Amino acid sequence: MPTANQEPQRPRGLIPTRGPWVRKLNAWRKRSPLNPYWIELSCLLRTAEALAPHARGRLLDVGVGERPYGALFARHVSRYVGLEYPPVADNLHPEIWDRLEEIRGVVDVFGDGQRLPFRDGSFGTLLSLEVLEHVPDPDRCLAEFARVLEPGGRLLISVPFAAPLHQLPFDFYRFTPRGIETLLQRNGFEVERIEPRGNFASAAGSTLSHYILRALGASGRHHDGSVTVSRWRAPLVLPLIALVQLFFGLAARFSRDETFCLGYGVVARKGAGASRSSSRSSGSRVRSQS
Repeated sequence: MPTANQEPQRPRGLIPTRGPWVRKLNAWRKRSPLNPYWIELSCLLRTAEALAPHARGRLLDVGVGERPYGALFARHVSRYVGLEYPPVADNLHPEIWDRLEEIRGVVDVFGDGQRLPFRDGSFGTLLSLEVLEHVPDPDRCLAEFARVLEPGGRLLISVPFAAPLHQLPFDFYRFTPRGIETLLQRNGFEVERIEPRGNFASAAGSTLSHYILRALGASGRHHDGSVTVSRWRAPLVLPLIALVQLFFGLAARFSRDETFCLGYGVVARKGAGASRSSSRSSGSRVRSQS
């Protein structure tokens, strides 16, 4: 059994359906510029790395997904709890309910971020990466975040600014720095830092890669907004996408223009008035877990 601050072993994907050597090859491709999301994922990883040292105590990861950054945060906290919203899991992986044993150690609790199944002040840190755009009422969600955080607890989030529609039908918002700051302050948080994720060059390269994929490489579209890459066009399209991403990835190293970027990473602290604000905003409580 893993200790409290060790990251448990987990499968490479919530529902692994490929053979071992195919999974290894696919894992390598996802980490390379051949992945159309390479710039996006690289920038998100850097954001997670910058947020991780601010974590402490018990951590709740709302929207844990496949727990891609668990190891980064687990070393800074006493316990890592991952929560996922059941309709999102079902939308992305319809067969997940028959294979729950395979995701043990990835998702600890299924629940709603707008009605968290935890007592007030249960956590020292709340982590939520690329989640608020998928919530119809961000204010209610942030009020719940404030409720389950202890006084002075830290909220670590990332939000998108430039991103295609994804995880449909659960895609509602994009955020500017002033917009996310206003939302946080309205719910009793004191913003400590807001850092852009990437810059103009990063966002341009990511957007162009998505366009090439969808215009030249896609053989079909899924209900959640994603596309299937044609196996016949992939050998031509993916190298082109790789070249585009390598060029714009290099350009991003020299760009200082952050007026257009992929998103933002935010560190905020629960203020003294957050508990009163969250009590008014979130209504009745679920107190089944501590």
